Amino acid sequence: MKQINAIIQSNEAPHILAGGLNSLDETDYSPERWTDIVKYYEEMGKPTPKVEVMKFLKSKQYTDAKDFAGECESVVMIAKGQSVQGTCKYGTRVDYILGSPNSPYKFVPGSYSVFSSKGTSDHHIVKVDIS
Repeated sequence: MKQINAIIQSNEAPHILAGGLNSLDETDYSPERWTDIVKYYEEMGKPTPKVEVMKFLKSKQYTDAKDFAGECESVVMIAKGQSVQGTCKYGTRVDYILGSPNSPYKFVPGSYSVFSSKGTSDHHIVKVDIS
């Protein structure tokens, strides 16, 4: 949260915020899938997945590029009970492209997609067209 606050305060609007936020958006998952994710994190010895960053950004009216989704690359699976392609090796979405409120930059409908990193990273490639 400290890093996100610093980024937001140091950047005047409008801006695009993109990258690995290490935060999940709980609304991407069904309650059953969310329970499975929490259980998986516990089994891996990781803390419960963090959601505060995405809740904060949504409360600040950031636009999520995922809402402009197009065709999925078949290699990047969408787990059952999940409304979005995973962006990391755990099958969850931790990488985002977000637009600040009242931005003149608009995400092009149908242009958001996630592509396999094909072994070059533990995160997949997230892409969206902007006009």
